Amino acid sequence: MLFDNAKGKSRQLSHRQLPPPAPVLPKMEGYLPTRATATNKYKDNLIADVNDAINQGINNTSPISISVSKYNPAVVNEVISLLMKSGWDVTGINIDGIGSYSAIILS
Repeated sequence: MLFDNAKGKSRQLSHRQLPPPAPVLPKMEGYLPTRATATNKYKDNLIADVNDAINQGINNTSPISISVSKYNPAVVNEVISLLMKSGWDVTGINIDGIGSYSAIILS
C-alpha cells in the first residue's frame, strides 16, 4: 500500500501559530481617533499658527506673513477661505519650487 515503506514515528503537522492580537488604539477625548478628527486637529494647528501670527502683527503697519510650508495645500486653502469670510484680505500666497504653499500674507 501507500505507507508500506514508511518508517519511524508518525508526525502530526504543526498548526499555524495565530498572529498576536491587534493593539488597542488609545482613546482621544473619549472616542477613538479617526481620519476626520486627525484632519480637524491638523487644521486647528494651522488656525492656531495664524492666530499667533495675527496677534504678533496686529499693531504693525506691515502685512502679516504666516509660514504654511508644513501644511497640506488643501487645508491651507480651507483656512484662507475662512480668513476671507471673516474679513481678512489675503493679499498674497507664496508658492515654493515644488508647488506647495510656503506663506500666506494678510493685510
